[in-house]
Amino acid sequence: MGNYRPKVKRFEANFSAYTAASHALGVNSCTAGLHTALAALGIKPGNEVILPTLTFCATANVVVHLGATPVLVDIGADFQIDPVAVEKAITSRTRAIMPVHYAGQACDLNAIYEIAAQHKLAVIEDAAHAVGTSYRGKQIGSDVLAAAYPQLRRATAFSFYANKNMTTGEGGMVTTADDQLAASCVSCHYTA
Repeated sequence: MGNYRPKVKRFEANFSAYTAASHALGVNSCTAGLHTALAALGIKPGNEVILPTLTFCATANVVVHLGATPVLVDIGADFQIDPVAVEKAITSRTRAIMPVHYAGQACDLNAIYEIAAQHKLAVIEDAAHAVGTSYRGKQIGSDVLAAAYPQLRRATAFSFYANKNMTTGEGGMVTTADDQLAASCVSCHYTA
């Protein structure tokens, strides 16, 4: 990668500090970040991942690419995934919830985390539109947001594509507080 790797490492460190996340892992797109996080969590054929109806096709495509089934649920009046619809959609095959922070607005993360914790599900937040977005005074992707749920397996994927509010022309980032998940993301990303 020539001289680019030191710049990526610096960007990862700066983004980690900005979001208050233990780990920030640079990837080539938010799509790659979502795919990497799902793969690192062991999502596989026969599994289901719940996501909102209002999203970009990549959110569902990464689930399908891993052989799992995307389960689409309604959004609320705020255009964010509806936690009541999420809870109703959970089956014995559900392994994760993928809320999308749509149009720079944050989802009701407390409700999503509570549902995920109760059902032992992972949460992969699609924050392609949410660099700089905060929830209850904390940056999306921050470790602090899910601190009340220490067993929750959680990652957040961001986009820096040219049409986003913060851009590098292309690229993405995955943040997580989970050391094991971060290590698995690195392993999945570089062997995929």
